[in-house]
Parts: sequence; structure tokens; C-alpha cells
Amino acid sequence: MYLKLGIRSVTMDDVASELGISKKTLYQHFTDKKDLVTQVIDYFLDDAEYEFKQQRNGNAIDNMFLIRKHVAYILKFYNNRIEHDLKKSYPELYQKIRQVKHQRILDSTIENLKQGMEEKLYRHDLDAYFIAKLQLGRMLYTLNPDYHIFEEYELSSIVFFDSMMDYHMNAICTEKGIKYYKKQLNKVQNET
Repeated sequence: MYLKLGIRSVTMDDVASELGISKKTLYQHFTDKKDLVTQVIDYFLDDAEYEFKQQRNGNAIDNMFLIRKHVAYILKFYNNRIEHDLKKSYPELYQKIRQVKHQRILDSTIENLKQGMEEKLYRHDLDAYFIAKLQLGRMLYTLNPDYHIFEEYELSSIVFFDSMMDYHMNAICTEKGIKYYKKQLNKVQNET
């Protein structure tokens, strides 16, 4: 509900109704809305991290497509209001999410780059830390509607994400990597 509607517009009554329980029962598990929102965010952050670690089982490019799959799933439900609501109503949770996203993007990009260089799918002369910081900037700032770099309708499109990924992959891949990447991209785009 929070992903679809934003946090501020979803009341405790709405949550209780959605779960088919009384508001009193809901308050037996959560002290207030902030507690509920905190636990939902903590669960989401832990679950997403666990899911990525369990699914990694291919080469570096395959792992990039796992991220794409996750983004495509989130885009089905995501409403940019959630970040705005967090920033305004729960700034400490907003900061926590920003820090977690920052570290995960940086760490996973460095890990992916090193894997891809070892597999000779990515260029051997890449500075993994530098490229990871560029990727972090693209993910955190370019995709943030507050900066008005792109319109919200563009940001909520998997086509937009594919364009960003294409830009990144064409910059880092070897000839062998580009061929494999294009083949995988064609396959996933034909599935959707």
C-alpha cells in the first residue's frame, strides 16, 4: 500500500482494513504508524538484500539483469510519493534508506565490475571505485524526481532504466561482453 499510494495517504485504519483485522489488533503489534513504517522499511531492506544474494548465480552481466528484474518489479507498484513522504514525515528513516541505498549501490557495483573484469566481459583498465561512484550518482540523483533532470513519467519506465543500463554497459564491456549483453537485453525485452 505504501509503494502504491505513498505513506502519508495510508492510515492505520487502511492498513487494518487491508489486513482484515481490527485497528486494536494492529496496535497490539505496532505502537504507532512510525513503528509500522519503520518495520515495513526494515523488512523491505532486509528482504531485498537477501533476495539478491540468493539469486546471484551467473556472470557479471547476468547479475546486472537481476537488478533490472528487481527494478521492473518495483516500477509496477512504485509511487514517487513514498520518498517525498519519508523525507517530510520520517526524515531519519529517509536518511537510513539513502545510506543503505548508497552503500549497496557502491558495493554491488564494485563487486560486479571486479567480477566482470575477471570474466573478461568488462574492460580490464576500469577503475572500479570511480565507475561505481558514477553509477551511484546516476542511480541516486538522475533517478530522483526532486532534481528535475527527467520527468516522473520517464523515471517510472523500464525503457528509461534500460537506456541507463545500456549507456553503462557500452562504457564498460569488452567486445565479448557487448555481444553477450546485447543478446541478454534482446531476450528480456522480448519477454516483456
